[in-house]
Amino acid sequence: MKLIDRYVYAVTEHLAENTREDVSLELRANIEDMLPEDPTESDVRVILEKLGNPAILANEYSQTKKYLIGPALYDNYFTVLKLVIYIVTIVFLCITLLKWALNPPFDGNFTQVSIQFFTDMIVIPFQGIVQGFLWVTVVFAILERTGVTEGRLPFGKKKWSPDDLPDVPASSKRKISRIETIFSMFCTIFSTALLYYQSDLIGLYIKGDSGFPHVVPLFAHERLKSYIIIILLFAMVQFCIFIWKFIAMKWTLPLAIANTINNIALSIFVCVILSDTSLFNQEILSKFADITNTSLTLITSIWLRSLWISAVIIIGISLIDSVMGFRKCKK
Repeated sequence: MKLIDRYVYAVTEHLAENTREDVSLELRANIEDMLPEDPTESDVRVILEKLGNPAILANEYSQTKKYLIGPALYDNYFTVLKLVIYIVTIVFLCITLLKWALNPPFDGNFTQVSIQFFTDMIVIPFQGIVQGFLWVTVVFAILERTGVTEGRLPFGKKKWSPDDLPDVPASSKRKISRIETIFSMFCTIFSTALLYYQSDLIGLYIKGDSGFPHVVPLFAHERLKSYIIIILLFAMVQFCIFIWKFIAMKWTLPLAIANTINNIALSIFVCVILSDTSLFNQEILSKFADITNTSLTLITSIWLRSLWISAVIIIGISLIDSVMGFRKCKK
């Protein structure tokens, strides 16, 4: 029966490749032994409900027991945690190197500067790793407490039933690219870390009097601080969706709905911040005018137009992403 196939698939996908076939044969035999002769679909459902959540049953077949995160999500938790640690390490090393390249200390002797450089190269990425560990753990705790298992969101439905079984994959059209998800995760972590820790590095780079590049910041620091909590909340929600995609590996209706809600909220937030002229450092417009020998009025007009063109592009990308999510989950 198709229901048995789906249950066996849901159990064995959690197991190591070399054990899947044996477990599949054993599990099928056990289910058939428990069924009456000429079983109906109702009989099968009763047996599967007795066997319980396939992710938990898979943990019983597994040779190692893991309890840091629930068995249904532990393997994905550990995979995502390692991935995020790699990303965070690269991001914070890059930010630290960029900070030192743009603001090299001229005071102090070579030994002191070297010690400070290597200290920053160790301490700052380590702080980022701790933050990444906490974020991943919190996100997985939220996913588990809200009932998200293997990319499904039962909306408060606690007890597992055969209706929650995933379909045996027949088409790759619904599949979510792991590479795309990892790249999006990297971009979110990088941009959030840059805005939160070193927003002054975002701006116009011009040659300074000392020969080193000088940065005219894009953002007014104090005004940006008033948005930073909202930016972090959006990053957390985005991170949840990335992890959900990473776990699910295919588009589902709940995932498409969550993705669309996030895109709508993000588009509204982008329009709000782009309309806030006090968020941007006005000095950068003056520098552009000086460099291009153009009037400040014209530069300001071009700048405002560019902001709204950027908003339209972001909204368009969000719209396409939302529509594609719904289209793929129906394939």
